[in-house]
Amino acid sequence: MWRQLESLSRQVSNIYEELDSLHDALDASCNGCRECCKTAARNIEATILEFVPLALHLVESEQFDFWFTKVQTATPNDRCVLFADESIKIEGGCSLHRYRPLVCRLFSASYVRRKNNVEILSCRFLKADLSKKIDRLVEAQAYFDRLYDIDPYLAVQRRDINTAFREALEYVGMKLLLNTPPFLPFAS
Repeated sequence: MWRQLESLSRQVSNIYEELDSLHDALDASCNGCRECCKTAARNIEATILEFVPLALHLVESEQFDFWFTKVQTATPNDRCVLFADESIKIEGGCSLHRYRPLVCRLFSASYVRRKNNVEILSCRFLKADLSKKIDRLVEAQAYFDRLYDIDPYLAVQRRDINTAFREALEYVGMKLLLNTPPFLPFAS
């Protein structure tokens, strides 16, 4: 079971690494800014699959219980539970920035098509600069499609970011629990 989860995580992480390289090449720095995080979780949608790499990291680093407990009380009206203000983390708003979900990586690096228009996914501070670099932005839906190709079940439904994080922790936790004695089927 662990190998299956690691495989999912690696496939998702490969997409993240590719997107991070593209974002770095844009030279549209938002380090230290937290404007995109200063909203209710219901305004940021993610899938369970986006959080599998983070969930595995939390298991490996023995932080799983802390975050699982923390996310249990989070609501769609709260900020993302991963948000850390500047007094905690100077370089950015995410407590675990390296493991942030796809939706956060796409923000300020991509666009969506709405009818016949292209809409840049960005904050008001970077939108003008990014509109000059539209040819270097990626289409967000293409990356969501790639996640869907990895695991349709875990990538099909978008939820508020806190719910997606909680459900990813539940998914990984249940997979690991069912793979340990006495739950391991046919264990002798």
